[in-house]
Amino acid sequence: MRFAWERGACVARENDRYELAACEDADGRVISMADAEAAGCPVETDELVRIRPLPGAGAADAQAVLRSPQPSRTACVRTLRPPHAGEPGGGGGMLRPGDCLALRGGERPCSEPGWYGKVLAVVDRAAACPARALDALVVGEREVACLAGGGRILRVGDCVTRPAGRLVSREALVRTPCDSAGAWARVTARAATRGRCPELSDRYLRVREPGVQRPVTCLRRTALRGSP
Repeated sequence: MRFAWERGACVARENDRYELAACEDADGRVISMADAEAAGCPVETDELVRIRPLPGAGAADAQAVLRSPQPSRTACVRTLRPPHAGEPGGGGGMLRPGDCLALRGGERPCSEPGWYGKVLAVVDRAAACPARALDALVVGEREVACLAGGGRILRVGDCVTRPAGRLVSREALVRTPCDSAGAWARVTARAATRGRCPELSDRYLRVREPGVQRPVTCLRRTALRGSP
């Protein structure tokens, strides 16, 4: 039997690859074919399988690798059995509201620790993010994920350890219990500029990465402990 990468085809997964398979042996089904950027995949897509035809090969003879950096087409795959990674918060498929993002490495299941923020919206530029967005991350070449809290993003009332300097990376802003010995300051706001911080703020940290929705973290010292 000859298989082809097309809508309705059945696929089986082996490690980080999908192969065309008989439907009785399949793990998923191709629900649509899209271009290299996968923008045309349906929202219920669980896996984006990049198809790279081999030189001189037919439709079935191709390398199919999850999220390959040099694809020519994308197979939008829906798994045949739950859990479905494409559901909001599932950690896979098309990025949409409710998904969770790590600072590096892209989407993560919301049930796992270590992600940075939860997606509020996916837009074409950071300026288009909703006003309530706390941060924004560039994803892919043309999309920006607007993020709310829930992960490692700091929120008002959180306490942080003291970083090495006032110009910091996102990773340098480390949350800690406010009653711990390592608590240095409490977050009073996240702002576009220092001038928009609340009056009670007495410490200010600026995130150095570009495109941050509110790069200034406004703080108030929690205790002196002999340090500025």
